[in-house]
Amino acid sequence: MIANQDRTILLSSLGWVEQDAIWQFHVPSGTIKTIPCATGARYASLHTAEASPRFALAHHFDGQRFHVTVRDFTDPRTVRARASLNERGESTLEGDSSAWSDVPRLYVEYLKVGPWKDFVLLTISPAAGEIEVRPLEWYGETYDKDYQGVTGVLPIKDGSRAIFSVQRSSELIVQDLHTGKKVGEIVLGDRQGNPRPSLRRSETEIWAIDYDTLVVARTEDGRILRSARLQPAREGTQEFVGDFSFSSDDRLCVIARPFSGDVVAVEPETLKIKASAKIGGQPLELVALPEGQVLARDWKSGALLRGALKRRWFAG
Repeated sequence: MIANQDRTILLSSLGWVEQDAIWQFHVPSGTIKTIPCATGARYASLHTAEASPRFALAHHFDGQRFHVTVRDFTDPRTVRARASLNERGESTLEGDSSAWSDVPRLYVEYLKVGPWKDFVLLTISPAAGEIEVRPLEWYGETYDKDYQGVTGVLPIKDGSRAIFSVQRSSELIVQDLHTGKKVGEIVLGDRQGNPRPSLRRSETEIWAIDYDTLVVARTEDGRILRSARLQPAREGTQEFVGDFSFSSDDRLCVIARPFSGDVVAVEPETLKIKASAKIGGQPLELVALPEGQVLARDWKSGALLRGALKRRWFAG
């Protein structure tokens, strides 16, 4: 789930619920809309940068082709710019080239087309008017490719490196974007679980969920700074946590816990739980709103869940 800067418009797209459509919640009015995209993609994913008035919507076609569209939070129906890669591996860019200036331009995708037939790095280049496709040299026989797809890419601020996440792996891969070489790895909590890395506002820290554990690493060298397991489970089982979101003042990080039916808020400097909100259902995606309010979507149904954080007097 993503939000505009003042957190009045929330957007989401759960592939098993919306397919290739956008779920929109207007906070002041409490209205929900579903905005179809009609590209024929199997599902879509949302991508944005901090404080940007726009977002990118990646349309996924099971490896046959790939599209990214740029839209405004205030008008998500209208496509301002589009980048497309067709079945022959040919790319085109259309629309306002300046719209790419403050949305992500790096993506990972599995491509069945061309010479690749594997996960690749896609770089959208408005200046060149194309999508550059590069293989991931580090993604080789050490991975079980039937179960371990590349799930995301996170560029580092200096633009020379990016961090890649891999399904069912606790290692983030650091790649030099100029050479394409692996230059490091960040070993998280050894929980073997679908890490979802993000940069905290200062960009000096990388935050990631490793199945049931929140891990914080230093951006400069990948050293683990702190970690906390946030989802207790019955003996002999493991239960994952959902996404996380920082409060607008950056003083709390809220995490969805689908198996507990709640949201917990941790203090960023200690990762100790300071507050929680029992919102029911199985919250998966969420956004922290002002004054301790949280909004989430249910893992299976996509239903809106909402609640207010209440202070906890003990960690757990």
